[in-house]
Amino acid sequence: MTRPDNCVIAIYGDIETGSVRSAVERALGEWQPAKELPRTLDLRLEPLASVKRVTETHEKKQAVLVIGFRGTTLFDSDRYALELLQESCSDLGSRLFLRIREKLGLAYFVGAQNCFGLAPGYFAFYAGTMAEKVDEVEKEMLNEAELMRTEGLTAEELNRAKAKIIGQKKIARQDLGHLAMTTALDELYGLGYAYSDSEDALFEAVTLDQIKAVARKYLTPNALVISTLTPAKTSA
Repeated sequence: MTRPDNCVIAIYGDIETGSVRSAVERALGEWQPAKELPRTLDLRLEPLASVKRVTETHEKKQAVLVIGFRGTTLFDSDRYALELLQESCSDLGSRLFLRIREKLGLAYFVGAQNCFGLAPGYFAFYAGTMAEKVDEVEKEMLNEAELMRTEGLTAEELNRAKAKIIGQKKIARQDLGHLAMTTALDELYGLGYAYSDSEDALFEAVTLDQIKAVARKYLTPNALVISTLTPAKTSA
């Protein structure tokens, strides 16, 4: 339900503040608050307590494997370490790429994804591979997850991940559309419109010990989902 007291407007660019304010007031000045408040969603989720498997077939020649773990929310400070873990696993110099794709030749592509929101999201490893190699790729990715749990990242891996994330965010902030969207959402979610200005320092402050602790907390071997898409079998 859209209401003026439940709305954020972000306007960036070479503007004259008074003129913009007057234009907004003319366009929205008669917008009245709703008489009824919208229902809030219950974002609590039952904890995952086992290993679950999902397998489907599709009309493709390659298989895709995703190993997902329960993640965190937009408001949890653990998300910075999880984002750094994701970045460390997602470039051409990452341990996943170098071992699973380059050394073992098991995957066409491999990486990680960290998704967070108002509700707890997920952290996942993914790979595209041959149907007959799915089991091997699964074993290797679970081994890499366990190494992260027990050993964390190296100082070189963490520093490279920090440099990439902070650099990408600085570049993104140069785009006014991206900046307007970011500040509007941060304000809407209660983080404050200037929140993104502090993110570089929050990423930079993450330590190797924090990386290891977050890996132990979230990359749980007994609570995960393994999803596999395999090519449909064709008759001869």
